[in-house]
Formats: sequence, C-alpha cells, structure tokens
Amino acid sequence: MAQRVRDAGTALMRVLIVGEGKSGTTALLRSVSSALGSPAELFEPVRMTEDDLGPSSLVVKKLLLNWKANENELLDRFDKRISIVRDPRDRLVSHLLYDSYNKAELLDADQREKWLNLLSRKTRNPAGMPFVRLINAWWRLSRSDLMSHYVRSLDRSTGFNRRVGEHFHVLTYEDYVDGNFSEVNRYLGFDIRPGVVRPTESRVSRSNTHGEWRKWFTDIDVEVFRPMTHEWQRQNGYDHKDWDLSEPDSLDPATTVDYVRSLFDRRPISL
Repeated sequence: MAQRVRDAGTALMRVLIVGEGKSGTTALLRSVSSALGSPAELFEPVRMTEDDLGPSSLVVKKLLLNWKANENELLDRFDKRISIVRDPRDRLVSHLLYDSYNKAELLDADQREKWLNLLSRKTRNPAGMPFVRLINAWWRLSRSDLMSHYVRSLDRSTGFNRRVGEHFHVLTYEDYVDGNFSEVNRYLGFDIRPGVVRPTESRVSRSNTHGEWRKWFTDIDVEVFRPMTHEWQRQNGYDHKDWDLSEPDSLDPATTVDYVRSLFDRRPISL
C-alpha cells in the first residue's frame, strides 16, 4: 500500500536550512519550499537580520561560510531548523569541479583547455592521477586554495555544532539523495520529496549520488586526507575507519570533464 503523503498545504511556517557549500542545501530548499506551497525564500544571505524574517511562511537557506555569531539570536524565530551535512570527501570532489564556474572569468582559453585536459586524463585513468595533483594543478591555474578551504570547512562545521547544534535536526546528504526522509518528515510534521532545482540553479546539480570520492581518491590521497578528516567523521556519525576505494577503470565524463566544460560555457571568456 502506498504511504499517504502528509501535505503541508498552506501551512505558515518558517524553516531554516544551513550547511556547507556543495552539501545539498539548494535541493533541500526546493523540497521544503515545494511542500509548503509558495513560501517566501531567502537564498544564501550574507547577513540575516530580524527584518528578513517578516514573512510568516518562509524558507531560508544559509551557508555556514556566512554564519554570523549574532544570528544565533534569531534561531527561535524559526519553527523548524535543519542542518544538512555531507561526507566532506564528496564535498571536496564537488567543490573542485564546481570551482571551475566560480573562477572561470580568471582563466584564459589556454588555461581552460589545460584544466579540461587534466580532467580528461583523470577520467580515462582515475588511478593514474592522485586527487591532490588535481587540487595542486587547480591552485596553479586559479589560485584557489581548496586544501585550506577543506580544513576550514571541517573546523567551521565542528564549531557550529558545538555552539548551536542542539537547536537543529541533522539530515545527511546521503539520506537525502537515497530518499530516506522518514526522520526529517517526522521532525517537520509534513512530507518532503526530492527537490527539483530551477533552471537557473541547474549548474549546482551534478551526479546526485554519494561515495564518489572512492572513485576519485588514490592511496596517496587517503594518506593525505585521513589525518585531517577522521575526527570530523567520528563526531558526525561517519565511519572514520572506512577509507576503501572502488578503483574504477574510468569516470563518467558527464559528471566530470563534460560537466566542467558546461560550466565554462556558462561563463564565456570576455573579449
């Protein structure tokens, strides 16, 4: 028998969604907004104030990167608060690829082609190129320091949980993409479905899976990332002993080099 969906209908509710970038915040925003009908939305505000929270039906998506200490005082203005977390190794893979969009305007045609060629080589022979080599190559091309960003994101997440984590329901990205909504639905009091991102947001949607780091990482990468990641894994319910790699013969071009090429196409080189 099909399970009856509890419809939020026109419920008046303020919902706060927080998370690191590339953790599924946009998809979750679409899921919650769709269930609520037509709420007002506040999308990634740099600063959130009391004046922003006027609508009685509102969904706010806030990145932890921009969370301010004084915003803790606004938590009780929300009826429901969800923190979505994702395996940071998967976030790092997604961040590296999506950063091609963020930094596209800094790259000339030769630099873009060099980056696409490196990704093509990784796609054809994943084991032949450590992930850290891609990170280093991207730094040389764009001056984007993803290693430092990775460490800061782990520290930021840990600090946020320590200060205000008790006020949030935690949803893992892995549960979200697998459709395991029972606990978050119980918390919300209505049922959500997988979110459909808007055409203007489609660039943020790539594989919609999890565990991709196992395909991208090599033994060298495990040695690099395990020491800086294992404590976060322990604190957030991820198996800190699980560093098994899948070692595929190739990666899917649609979610790797072709995806990055599409991001470059969205930001053509200025003449």
